[in-house]
Amino acid sequence: MGTFQTGGIAAELERFDGLAKGVNEACEKAVDAGGKALAKRLTEAAPEKSGGLKRSIKSGKVEYNAADGYHCDVGPTGKNSRGEPYAKIGNILEYGRSAQARDPGRDISAMSAKPWFNPAVGRAETEVKQAMQRAFEEAQNRG
Repeated sequence: MGTFQTGGIAAELERFDGLAKGVNEACEKAVDAGGKALAKRLTEAAPEKSGGLKRSIKSGKVEYNAADGYHCDVGPTGKNSRGEPYAKIGNILEYGRSAQARDPGRDISAMSAKPWFNPAVGRAETEVKQAMQRAFEEAQNRG
């Protein structure tokens, strides 16, 4: 029978243990960095005539659940002065509105789609991933 010796790896095991202890904080920092990078790009992409929509775009609090892991919501928040949610306004700009759309008491005309959200998310993908990777690695290197 042969023998297996593990001499000399104690330092590596200690390093791995240190990295494992900080992984939750590193994940939170990475998601936060990615959310902020995406919010910046969405703000830049929002239609110019929608100043309120631009100002409403935020990166939310980082949360965790077993189904989704670490995540945060990024997008329009709050309501305009007429009480319309900015998320609804952004959605109408993104997808348009049919002539059948009606709001009680108001006649609403059709509006063609002016995609801004989904294209901005697609263009920002690499930048967001890089921001997340940098934040994760920085957090891990501190530990």
